[in-house]
Amino acid sequence: MIPRNFKLKKNEFKKIFEAGKSYPGKYVVLVILKSSDEKKVGFIASKKVGNAVERNRARRLIREVIRLNISHIIEGTQIICIARATIKGACYTDVEKSILQSLKRSKTFDNKYENND
Repeated sequence: MIPRNFKLKKNEFKKIFEAGKSYPGKYVVLVILKSSDEKKVGFIASKKVGNAVERNRARRLIREVIRLNISHIIEGTQIICIARATIKGACYTDVEKSILQSLKRSKTFDNKYENND
């Protein structure tokens, strides 16, 4: 579970959508705002993803990828993770690869800590 201090509040989403930059991936779109605040993350899965079960699974997958890699995300980064409809049948490793690629493209992922197993 992601600690409470890393979660975005409702009123912060609008600011990130307006000022942030979008980094699309196959399964997830990341909207990233580099600010002087602490790192925070929010998750969105719209009805385009599917029914409630599929939306919750998509959010759980994304949340787990972020939880395991939150220490590698550069401080002062605010991220909104938006699930795409293609995430429906995806496995964890595919979603993780997609998110990490987007984070590296945005230069918010610290590569020196990357696990090369």
